[in-house]
Amino acid sequence: MSWLFERMIELAAWVAFILGAIFLVESAVLLVQWFTSFRSVDPDSAAQSTHLLAKSAQAAASFVASALAMGVLACIDRYVFDLPEQS
Repeated sequence: MSWLFERMIELAAWVAFILGAIFLVESAVLLVQWFTSFRSVDPDSAAQSTHLLAKSAQAAASFVASALAMGVLACIDRYVFDLPEQS
């Protein structure tokens, strides 16, 4: 049962890593879109520009959260499963 729990922790860490990469790319794409719409002279693009910046910030916050989750899962894997074997 311990083996299964350790594999689930490792799988969750991989999922957090993949989601973090997706959120990082999404944040960068939205930031580039915000920059191009910010430079536009169209008056309707101001609201869209603000929306893109907010979505980019939300994706960046999701990236940070997934990175923190990956770190917590790595600590659980290290201190719960790997250290008792070394003793």
